[in-house]
Amino acid sequence: MSAASDKYEKDVADAINKMPGLMAIRPIGDTAYADVKVTYNNITSWLEVKMNHTDNLANPRMFFKNGKWDTTYSTPAAKAAVNILNNSSLAKKFIADLSKFSGIPVKNIKIPTTKGGLKEEGAVPLHIMKAYFEKPGVNRYIANNKNIDLGKIVTEHYTKGKADPAYYMQAGDDFYRISNKDPFKLGSSIPLLSGQGEFKVRVSTRSEFYEVQVEIKIQKMPNSKYSVKPGTKKLNPFLK
Repeated sequence: MSAASDKYEKDVADAINKMPGLMAIRPIGDTAYADVKVTYNNITSWLEVKMNHTDNLANPRMFFKNGKWDTTYSTPAAKAAVNILNNSSLAKKFIADLSKFSGIPVKNIKIPTTKGGLKEEGAVPLHIMKAYFEKPGVNRYIANNKNIDLGKIVTEHYTKGKADPAYYMQAGDDFYRISNKDPFKLGSSIPLLSGQGEFKVRVSTRSEFYEVQVEIKIQKMPNSKYSVKPGTKKLNPFLK
């Protein structure tokens, strides 16, 4: 999480707290939950906060072992990523090329996504992975599904993939409902989160390990007349 996004989440929580009849708490550092816990009319629900429409909406980590891609994450987005990777011609080519480059047979090769996993037999060493991606023309994206309907995946990620469901989102200067469940009874005039976008998987090399990370970005979200962004000129969804 960047310092800017961290501040934006705090600013949104502070703005909600100034509204009559509302209370907002921004818990620190637990990604099992969404960003801001809101209480309104004695009902509590979670609000996911994104600075921009094109921010990454979910980023589970993946690994390759025993000839297939898998994850330790149990969220709907992670399960979708496993399916996409295991059916991706790009990901298959990546494994074949990396096997040839590293000298580790495909049947034995492992691509962990933690520092500890690098100690396993068959794991591609960090220096080999870095050297592979330093080759001219090698793309760090090993899967790239464009123009797919991400509404269902993202909705399930926030309503079923969190420790508590998040039924609302503030993205940039737009406020959305996530799914038809509306615990605050804000109404259907607030648009549902939806849109086409890209489902990508990227390999990032760090100083001590590497990560295989999913990127889910909606390229075009609906416009919303409502917002809780500090200083917004749009309508307040709680004061209609």
